[in-house]
Amino acid sequence: MLSHIKKAISEPLCIVGILWPIVLVVPYLPGPPRPSLGGLSWRQESVLALLLGITTALLLKRWRTARVPIDIFLDLNSTAVLATAILFTLWIFTSILWSANPYSAAHFAFQWGAYILFFILIRMVAARPRVLRASIYSLGSVVWLLGTACLLESVGGGALTDHALRLTAKPLMRGFSGFSETMAIATPIFIGLALEMRKARRAALCGATALFAWVATLQALERAPILGAAGGILLITAGTIAIRSARPRMLHRAGLLAFAFVLITVLLVAPFTLRNADSQAHPNALQRFQTTSVAEPGTSVRLLFWMAGWEMFRAHPFLGVGANNYEVAFPWARARFAEAHMNSSLVEMNEDLLTQYAHNEYVQILAELGGIGVLLFSGFCFALIMTLWRALCRARRPLLVLGSGAGLFSFALSSGASAFSFRWVGSGLMFFFAAAIVSQFVSAGKQRETEEPLPKRVIDMALKSPIFAFSSVACAFAFAVLMLLWAGAQGTNSVMHALAQTNNGSPVRAEKLYRSALLGNPFDAGTHYDFGSLLYQQHRVKEAIPHLRYAVEHGINTSTSFASLAAAEEESGDLPAAEQTLAYAVTVYPHSVFLLVKHAASLSRLGRSKESDGEFSAALLLDARSARGWYHLINFDIDAALVAAQQDHAIATPGELLPENAVYVVLKENERRLNIAPNSGWRGLMHSVDN
Repeated sequence: MLSHIKKAISEPLCIVGILWPIVLVVPYLPGPPRPSLGGLSWRQESVLALLLGITTALLLKRWRTARVPIDIFLDLNSTAVLATAILFTLWIFTSILWSANPYSAAHFAFQWGAYILFFILIRMVAARPRVLRASIYSLGSVVWLLGTACLLESVGGGALTDHALRLTAKPLMRGFSGFSETMAIATPIFIGLALEMRKARRAALCGATALFAWVATLQALERAPILGAAGGILLITAGTIAIRSARPRMLHRAGLLAFAFVLITVLLVAPFTLRNADSQAHPNALQRFQTTSVAEPGTSVRLLFWMAGWEMFRAHPFLGVGANNYEVAFPWARARFAEAHMNSSLVEMNEDLLTQYAHNEYVQILAELGGIGVLLFSGFCFALIMTLWRALCRARRPLLVLGSGAGLFSFALSSGASAFSFRWVGSGLMFFFAAAIVSQFVSAGKQRETEEPLPKRVIDMALKSPIFAFSSVACAFAFAVLMLLWAGAQGTNSVMHALAQTNNGSPVRAEKLYRSALLGNPFDAGTHYDFGSLLYQQHRVKEAIPHLRYAVEHGINTSTSFASLAAAEEESGDLPAAEQTLAYAVTVYPHSVFLLVKHAASLSRLGRSKESDGEFSAALLLDARSARGWYHLINFDIDAALVAAQQDHAIATPGELLPENAVYVVLKENERRLNIAPNSGWRGLMHSVDN
């Protein structure tokens, strides 16, 4: 063991080259508690920062002690990829200046900075065949580990949360795009290795890993990654046919692998389509796609997210709303969309669920970083495509390059409807691992006989300079340390927030934990919301309101969160503020019967009976039965609402009202209000409508 450690230290690139797949496993390992309103991720970021920091530190140590040069060689194509990625990252960092939540923008900038450093180090790893082989073995082991866990969930009958399939329990991996995206990218990479390897055993092992990654992708039941993986498989198949140098070493091996993929796909899909009785208990990928339509909630709600992103871009066409600030800007963007498309069925959707992502990386970049960000990102993508093309033309191992390129294509397809993409470190690392392989093999291929252009020679001279190489690695080490500290602060926020939620029986202890959590990240909306809720429960309304208001303005954007803030404002005696909060909430969710009735009640308490009657009439037009049910629950109490529903079937019972969370918000508010005096004008309006 000691000899292996010494060998790893003597070759620092082994640290990141062999251990980076551990980052993919970290989210599924038991660890510190997590809050119910999860904030920014930190576990993957901290492990990645630690690996990057150790690797760069050992590189610096080896240079100072043994004077071993730090070889950073980039061809012109790879330099373009790196330069455009750096420019895009700098633009992300710059967006902190106009972001409503600068902490979130900085978090995304750290992620992209880590991707770039990882890309450079893995490119150096790819130049060392033994280290690259060990890295691929390590990645394959993780694919088998995670795939086995997903398969056990599937065999164990873990159900997927899905409105169309009406299932309720959500397992750890199935139904999680972050997991299935990593499997989708791994599938074509290992296909390329299986077709490229000379030794039969290694080729068989890589082929089996590719098959297992495909099985895991299908079992995860996420449509975007499945489409991405299928696109990658088709691309590598077409590439082996169209590119002469990318033909498999042995045709029978390629045929056997193709047959295995077809057989596995049929076995995972066909038997369940013939057993309708089991289709609810054991859904499969085919059923997931069969439910896909514009009317299906999972599809139509994405249209709503994309339209909201388009409204953000229209409002801020050049700068965007700031990196990772989509959820902050979502309410007003949704309100703009609702105002312009009041009759759209999309306006009715997703009232009770938090909206954090656009479920389309390209739309989210457009919304958050504006036209300038899209231009820089497009330059990065174009440079990467050109690098892939040249690598296919030059590389002596085109099948591995083709597999890596197909992996990039899988990621690109999946990102078109995924909530994760670059936002999930595991997916981003898989993308940049494949990109680093492509970049390395474009340099390792045959060189052009003509003299290299002047820009290329200048770049080579700069990169080969010992001073430049040493200072670059020193800066990389400083960045890794800073990122580790940043992830530690975010981890402090997350753990303290989770512990505070488990200490509700001890309010004093919970308050101390919430304050500690806000020291780690004072911009976390979830912590502010839960802390404000705790203060509200303790009747410290004046202290609760700033926290609840901050949360609502920075990402906690459901109808019930608006109602909770309005309830606190009303209890504090600030009735106009409560009415304004509900008035804004109604513009965000104009088809929410709950909010319309709640706003009508607020207007009534201010004596604005005519406007109150108008809001309640709008609620009756949307759903008269639910509107009457909300009227009785909000203005009286639950017992009176139940009696009214029993006497008149045109009134919904409290148990039938949606969203369910809103019922609990109203019940808590009623408990705190000693005397409820319904407005007589309301009662008259009710009777006139009923008659």
